Amino acid sequence: MLKKIFITLILVFAFVLASVYIFRANIKKYAISTILKSFPLPNVALADVNFDEKEGKLKLEEIKVKNPRGYKEKYIMEAALVDMDITFASKPELRLNIQDINIVDPVFCIERSSSDKWNFLEYKNKDTASSSKTKSNFDFIKMAHAESGKKAPEIIFPRNIKIENGKIRFADNFVINGGSHRIDFFPAAGTIMMDYAIGENEYKNITLEGSCNIGGDSQRLLKGNFEIHRNKKIPSCVWEFNAYNVPLSTLKPYLDRYTPFIVRSGIFNMAAKGQSRDKNIEGNYTMEVANLDFSINPEKSGISFLETSVKKLTLYLTNQKGNVVIDFQQKGEIGGEMSWSLGPIAKRAIGLMAIDTVIDVMQKIEKGHREGDFIKELVPKDIPPEVIDIFRGILK
Repeated sequence: MLKKIFITLILVFAFVLASVYIFRANIKKYAISTILKSFPLPNVALADVNFDEKEGKLKLEEIKVKNPRGYKEKYIMEAALVDMDITFASKPELRLNIQDINIVDPVFCIERSSSDKWNFLEYKNKDTASSSKTKSNFDFIKMAHAESGKKAPEIIFPRNIKIENGKIRFADNFVINGGSHRIDFFPAAGTIMMDYAIGENEYKNITLEGSCNIGGDSQRLLKGNFEIHRNKKIPSCVWEFNAYNVPLSTLKPYLDRYTPFIVRSGIFNMAAKGQSRDKNIEGNYTMEVANLDFSINPEKSGISFLETSVKKLTLYLTNQKGNVVIDFQQKGEIGGEMSWSLGPIAKRAIGLMAIDTVIDVMQKIEKGHREGDFIKELVPKDIPPEVIDIFRGILK
């Protein structure tokens, strides 16, 4: 009887071994899927995980990353599919090599709260409980490697991330008191290229290149690139982007809040270049505006001649195509105050207008002296009296 039981146990054990060998790929796939799905990543949810050992493909389906608390949008990022090329090596040490990553149909949310805080800057402060739990759950892996004298598994991070058919939701709950300014950018596509230093376990240089349409309109295009260089304690950044056929209504809440202008219509193109080095930020921006129609907001300006003067200035800023071109410069420090000033094109236009105004005033005053007319009646009414007094003093 015992002999029969022993033989039966051997047969069962052999059957189990044979099943494990025959279905080892599926078991490995299930194990990896189970581990990844149960891995307590903070604020991240996955619908399913699939691993194809033959092709070296790992697919994460319906991944969702929660937005920090206090924001209206539910997720800061979600995607239908994230697939990556991945290889394993067990000798001489365990190595996991994550190669190219492809993100399909992602939605990224950039949101500013009513208290002037951006969600992507607050994300790291969201949920430390999950992070501490993750550490305690996986401490035994580090302990096991330490006790066996083996090195911890080496993970080689990806160098290229490709984004397909993406969408960017921009929501600013600060610029409008009690309201929200929202813009959708889609479809968005781009590539993130990273120079990963294996020995130092960090990315030295990161380059982002991409483009998107505003509201799905192919005529309204944004494209550019952004580079981060971590060659110093404070990383340096370089950015360049171009915008085409963007309605000024897209910027209306910011124009209403920060400028004395009421813009009724206009479409602009923009070219921008900037850099950040050793905390110092410098940027140059040139904007070409077509079909511009604006006025001065009387609640933000008590200067009666400002509207006439600005209208006149637009004539000096108008190019041969009949569009207004203005440039401005940005200077400041990271975390400090930012200053904006006019660029060489705008300064030249103001200089020409000032010269023409001086010549016109001097001609009017000279004519008034010759003909005995009253100067006040001859001088253009859009020139402030303080300027007239200066010219009077010059002629005395």
